[in-house]
Amino acid sequence: MRHLRHCLALLPLLAAGCRYPEDPVFAYGRALNPDGSPLAGATVSVERAPPRESNYTENGEPPPETRPVFSPYATSTVQANGDFTVQFLTGEVEEWASDYAYLQYRFRASLPLKDGEGTFIYFTFSGDMELPTLQRWDARLTVGEGAQGPTLSFAPAPPAPELPPSGKPRIIFFHGLEGGEETVTMPAHTTPESILQLFAGGERLWMESGVSAPWVPGPYVLEDFASPEAQLRAVALGQWSFSPLGTTGSHVLFRQEWRTARTPLPAGTARPVSRGASCEPSPSEVCPFTDGRLTPVVFSENRAVGEMARSITVTLAEPMHLSRAVIRGLDSQHAFEGVERLLLEGSADGEHWVPLTERRLRDRTRREAILRSEYENLALDTAWNSPFDEKLELYDQAPRFFDLPLKTLEPVRHVRLSLDRGQSEAPLLLFSLAEVSLFP
Repeated sequence: MRHLRHCLALLPLLAAGCRYPEDPVFAYGRALNPDGSPLAGATVSVERAPPRESNYTENGEPPPETRPVFSPYATSTVQANGDFTVQFLTGEVEEWASDYAYLQYRFRASLPLKDGEGTFIYFTFSGDMELPTLQRWDARLTVGEGAQGPTLSFAPAPPAPELPPSGKPRIIFFHGLEGGEETVTMPAHTTPESILQLFAGGERLWMESGVSAPWVPGPYVLEDFASPEAQLRAVALGQWSFSPLGTTGSHVLFRQEWRTARTPLPAGTARPVSRGASCEPSPSEVCPFTDGRLTPVVFSENRAVGEMARSITVTLAEPMHLSRAVIRGLDSQHAFEGVERLLLEGSADGEHWVPLTERRLRDRTRREAILRSEYENLALDTAWNSPFDEKLELYDQAPRFFDLPLKTLEPVRHVRLSLDRGQSEAPLLLFSLAEVSLFP
């Protein structure tokens, strides 16, 4: 009777049929070779992690970032036609937290790596459902030599997950869209983009989304870092409902990732004139943002608005003309909607400032912001979930990297970096930064 009471209470929220903890539910999937042929005989590994109990701590802040602990749950052998099936028990998929809420366990399905290439699907679900196709990305990442230095060649990003015939996009009810209420059909999935990452000494040297081949890092991006490596990843986020595969109210929410092995690049040879320069504010006596190390450093452990940085100023040993600035791993406050821009200014005396460069980063309407927030939340919750790699942030959570041409009419000694909304409001807060490099 307890389970029936829970089902009746949950019915208005999920429009779902009553499922008991011992009831089986099934995930149906396909596994293919990069050329589209069935990956017959391959083993799909399925792992499970505990539910995410809360998105916020008691003081209203997001909880500390931690990697979910996944444990082996099941395996499935791919049939001759490429299909595979995984059986779950309802009580191992979701559990009741109260009469009107439940917690979902987190799962991921993956194929073994082959030559460093791999793909996995992270998912939470309810009821029988279908998964996106597991198909490795034949990225063919290679490094050649061009007129401007190392040149990366690679295939286009993987195709977007295909909504199965039994599936349909989820419908979301929003308050406050353009002053009213609206029922919105969400995109069934996001479109995968090639995300290029460079590493040096195990730290992230560069990250750029939406890249296409040929891609040239250039001497300033490589700087003077030894033994850099390149890697491609791609991500698709989605949420599907099903009507039905055997029960009512079935749905799946997923993150699919693809990755390549890391490929060596030649060492960089460009040393910035800002190496070892002082900066203000600095969280330590020696400026950690000009020391040639790539580990992100927070400006302040206390994110109270009055104690956070809204700009950073690098001071060179002497005034000089500058032609380039490379900014790595910048994490900052974001405007929910509207304009957001990056501004670099220069000064000879620290009092009179002139613009060196300006870049508009985005101009987003309120409607766009609200609709995108659904997938931004999913991206944030799943950044750590790769079985192969470190976390991969998307959208506003991703650290920013910039390679910016500068124009200095007169020599400058001080360079100030800030982000703003393109209006008279205060600059956006700066949370953390890896490195600022200035070149003559």
